[in-house]
Amino acid sequence: MTFSLANKTATIKTKQTSYCTLYFATGEPALEHLKATGGSTFAGGGGHTTAVDGMYRFKGTASQVLNNYICFGTTVESTCTGTPATYMYRIIGITSAADNTIGLSANQLKIIRAVPSSTSQTWSRNPQKWDASDVKSYLNTTFINTITKGVDGTYWDSLISQHGWYIKDQSSIGTTEPKDTPLAGDKSNRIGLMYATDYKNSGDQNKNNWLFIKNGWESNGDMQEWTMSRSGCSDASSCQAWYIYVEDGTLINWFNIAVSWPVRPVFYLRPGVNLTGEGTKDHPYIITSLPNN
Repeated sequence: MTFSLANKTATIKTKQTSYCTLYFATGEPALEHLKATGGSTFAGGGGHTTAVDGMYRFKGTASQVLNNYICFGTTVESTCTGTPATYMYRIIGITSAADNTIGLSANQLKIIRAVPSSTSQTWSRNPQKWDASDVKSYLNTTFINTITKGVDGTYWDSLISQHGWYIKDQSSIGTTEPKDTPLAGDKSNRIGLMYATDYKNSGDQNKNNWLFIKNGWESNGDMQEWTMSRSGCSDASSCQAWYIYVEDGTLINWFNIAVSWPVRPVFYLRPGVNLTGEGTKDHPYIITSLPNN
């Protein structure tokens, strides 16, 4: 039996009479499901109306935010939890309104890989901005080709939104990403990294933030990690990008883009995704339907 997720049809080929029962888990719209399961760590709690920089976000410490795990690449919970380094992601947030500047709609989930896809990746070996950077090329060529295909060959790839990113250099990190120089509609730029502002807006600016990654799958040790945000160049040989780094109280800092550090892919899912599940590491959210658009 084969099942097309794109067409929602099942095809059975057999030489004898067979009987089977199909159960379709439709879930509910992502925002509604997050409201029901996200608790006080989602969108600031309360009535789930607190949007920060265009998103309803999960915010809190690593011990508080335990309900934003999501599977990507499989709809089988045991496969996801049994191979978390491949299939487990976490939800940064969901867009609160359309952002026509870079082509995002409301209700698009922004997810980040739970563990790095590479532990040694230069931001760029040359004084380049994001559009010509090594890390953008790696994410949108090498990494994207590792995403598991569905039965129709394109399902998971098709869930990733095509849109622009904000890539202005910034000398300091506030709560809003500088909104100019977008790459609207750039199909080669579907996968990025978290903005430095994503980290700041997700909790305290230290390793208690739930977005801070340990060295490996929740083991001990601190890990540096590149963000998408660049701080600029004082000259052609000293271009810097922001990264997450904890040592003696340092929180978000900048470093030379030629240095190799871990990266965790980040992307937006197309609007219209339905979810089931609790969002915990043992029972993560499962994507149950294709978007309608």
